[in-house]
Amino acid sequence: MLENASTFEMTRARFITSGLASGALLLGLDLGLTKRDARAGVLAAGQVNVYIRIGADETITIVAPNSEMGQGTSTALPMIVAEELKVDWANVRMELGGANTAFANPLFRAQLTGGSTAVRGYHDSLRLIGASARELLVAAAAQRFGVQPGECVAENGRVSGGGQVATYGSLVAEAAMLPPPANPTLTPRRDFRLIGKPIKRLDIPPKVNGSAVFGIDVRLPGMVYASVKQAPKAGQTVASYGAPPSGMKVVPVPNGVAVVTPTTTWQAIKAARSLPVTWADAPYTAATDTTAMKANAAQLLASGSPVRLAKNVGDAVAALQASAKTVDASYSVPYLPHATLEPMNATALVTESSCELWAPTQSQIGCVQTAMRVTGLPASSITVHTTFLGGGLGRKGELDYIEQAIVVAKASPGVPVKLVWSREEDFTHDYYRPAALCRLQGGLDAQGNVTGILSRTVSPSILYQKNPSRYASDTAVDNNAVEGLSTMMYALGSQRVEWVLDSSARVPVSYWRSVGNSYNVFFAECFIDELAGAAGRDPVEFRRGLLANNPRALAVLNLLAEKSGWATAPPRGRARGIAIAECFGSIVGEVAEISGSLASGIKVQKVTVVIDCGTTINPDTVQAQMESAVVQGLGAALWGDMPFTAGQPMRKNFNTFRMPKFRDMPQISTYIIESGAPLGGVGEPGLPPLAPAVVNAIAKLTGTRVRSLPIHPQAVPTA
Repeated sequence: MLENASTFEMTRARFITSGLASGALLLGLDLGLTKRDARAGVLAAGQVNVYIRIGADETITIVAPNSEMGQGTSTALPMIVAEELKVDWANVRMELGGANTAFANPLFRAQLTGGSTAVRGYHDSLRLIGASARELLVAAAAQRFGVQPGECVAENGRVSGGGQVATYGSLVAEAAMLPPPANPTLTPRRDFRLIGKPIKRLDIPPKVNGSAVFGIDVRLPGMVYASVKQAPKAGQTVASYGAPPSGMKVVPVPNGVAVVTPTTTWQAIKAARSLPVTWADAPYTAATDTTAMKANAAQLLASGSPVRLAKNVGDAVAALQASAKTVDASYSVPYLPHATLEPMNATALVTESSCELWAPTQSQIGCVQTAMRVTGLPASSITVHTTFLGGGLGRKGELDYIEQAIVVAKASPGVPVKLVWSREEDFTHDYYRPAALCRLQGGLDAQGNVTGILSRTVSPSILYQKNPSRYASDTAVDNNAVEGLSTMMYALGSQRVEWVLDSSARVPVSYWRSVGNSYNVFFAECFIDELAGAAGRDPVEFRRGLLANNPRALAVLNLLAEKSGWATAPPRGRARGIAIAECFGSIVGEVAEISGSLASGIKVQKVTVVIDCGTTINPDTVQAQMESAVVQGLGAALWGDMPFTAGQPMRKNFNTFRMPKFRDMPQISTYIIESGAPLGGVGEPGLPPLAPAVVNAIAKLTGTRVRSLPIHPQAVPTA
């Protein structure tokens, strides 16, 4: 990383380009992409990756290459550029970028938003771009002033030198004519003015005043409206459908049909609901049932056929056999919907020669590839306008709703079509977080030290569903399915991590906030507490012993114990539980203080959070992300699931899918450690520790160990 560097070595494959366009200085970074990437159609060699505009009116516009779904990167990324550019933050603006191979995240080598990678991926490039822009402007000023660049100083959007001053805007044209600097000097950490400070987010004012455009807000002249009716049960296909109301039309789309009306979205939704459709079952429709799927997973857990080995350190089996004491426990989690507040929607306009999309998407490159496949047009004829996302959480990285919008628009050439799913379609046609079943076995010696841990997890695979041939081998492991277990930070003596693919489940699965960590950390951290109990040790002291050689994690644990008051007795009728995990390059620990009972309901009163994400860009955003992770994690732990009955998803709206309400909210305190480690993620790592912290507190308060989520399952609706 570049955090502690003062200069950056340039090569011919990594250089700054500049040019004058629309009265602004445009700068971008060539990431040295290969011809192989270009042939793959993922990234184009020689194109810029990130760019900024310096306007003649002194505004600094950062075109955000990633999607903004509430995580705050549309402020964090401009902060990085503004720090190096040395401008007045009041003059900084942000725009959401459309699909462009130049906007590929270096960590993905594709234009995707997810995995807590936006700041980590673009950080170095943005610093370099900002520093290069500053030096170009200084060089232009020095040329105008008749002095050497070293005699000039850039500050607050102005360059001074030789007794003269010029604004950045007035220097744009001259700077654009100069060659980019070979080795721009980066600002030392000690001189940072913005990074590490709580900066007000750029996306909040437009969201408050209503000017922010989400996908569902798009309005175009001559637009028509569409909604879908999709197969109500797993695997079903359309056998036949009836006629729509007068003035409307039906368009077959993947997984169902769409009804198109010239009036309103609500009319389209009502017409789609009432449209007569006959569905044909698949052989597995009835078998996609929660009871049957749980039984099948239990059988796979017992047989372990075939076991795929994800990690093997030492001989865990032998260590368990030689242990003075062993602990054996099984845990489970259900399928979970994303439940984004903005349902799936997209607007498309298709002509013979072009395709234009307005979409709340996490995958601009996926939108382009989908449009190419549906329309047969080249990428150069496809335009994607990224809107704000009313929640993404991984769901809007999928492309089913994008494809449907393009298919409907293709059936009405030259007419913009806005397609919106009803809430019921959204809940029952999600790509769910995988259900998982895990058995953990651990050994302790006579002194209560861990000798080894053996884990076996059964789950469907996100990557297998996306690419069955690649993961069909009996040895291929989907790392998403084992992260949180294979990445445990503790010194465990021996560890064996096994995974069994459940390919019989026909439930579509995908990335859900923190992916496998969201459930594997629950398994792991609950089991560590069970081992601590078997050893007769305090859970914090037990973890300290396991983290003795991990100073970074130990610092998080120690601060967490201090700030949560772990060493003091909680108020009467309350108990505390703890969990800690490393994921997405960050370490997060949480202590949950709870009251209540399993019979009357658990109330989480307080959550203390400590995060070490290496270097903090905007502490206000970090705090907000920890709080949002606690909220989502709380809902998932207490009530979240998606049961299936004879192929049919049973939760169809928020009236049967319980979300945390104001009365459910705990007091949340967040503490940030600046360790100087490489940049870690922020959007996802706050979620995994919440569920195990709550469950560990329940065990202490009630004496009952909860091993299956949700803690308070809701009755399955009968209609």
